[in-house]
Amino acid sequence: MYRNYIFDLYGTLVDIRTNERKKYLWEKMALYMRFQGAEYTAAELKQTYYNKINEQKKQKSVETSSKLGVYVPPEEIEASFEELIPDLYLAKGVSVSGEHTSDWAVTFRAISMEHLSLYEGALELLARLHESGRKVYLLSNAQRLFTEPEMRALGIYDSFDAVYYSSDAGFVKPSRHFYQKLLKEQGLNPAESVMVGNDDKADAWGAHDNGLDSIYVYTRQSPGMGSPLPANCQRINVISEVI
Repeated sequence: MYRNYIFDLYGTLVDIRTNERKKYLWEKMALYMRFQGAEYTAAELKQTYYNKINEQKKQKSVETSSKLGVYVPPEEIEASFEELIPDLYLAKGVSVSGEHTSDWAVTFRAISMEHLSLYEGALELLARLHESGRKVYLLSNAQRLFTEPEMRALGIYDSFDAVYYSSDAGFVKPSRHFYQKLLKEQGLNPAESVMVGNDDKADAWGAHDNGLDSIYVYTRQSPGMGSPLPANCQRINVISEVI
């Protein structure tokens, strides 16, 4: 066993299905915003939403690259809903509070969600790791605004010694900047740590490139594997097989 276990969330511990393509979602969110004075059609809101995400990633890529002195492509950058949502309103001349921003994110997620549950054995696994004296961390490509409420609803938020969301860090896995933020801030020795996830690139190869072993579990949310898993990756069938 390792001393430190770093988990991905969606598709690894949490079984989730969302659908942002359905027309109903954008119709209801446009109506929601019109009630607050921001006049959007469903099609306009959808297009503006994705345009602003891409714009934000490009802008942050330039800013982050300048700050770090090394090029960070937009693909490694995470958009922030804390900035995105107020921008959607401001485009229509409306200012909103942080509470309105949180409400928008949760409403959007609730309407787009089709399923949410823990994978069998996930909660018990986290408990067993703690009972055995291991440290447990979360490293997730996720937006805090809706992911934290979902984790609390599922009863696993307090199962981690520290939680790292890409929306807070500004980077997405497999970016080394995201991995190194957790490793350095928590003072982890990579040789004593393992990454557990369902994505071959973000989790298995991301861990490998940062000196970490990994455990890969394939679920229906896993992307298609573009290459073999790294040599220091163990493949399991279900999450309970981690230990």
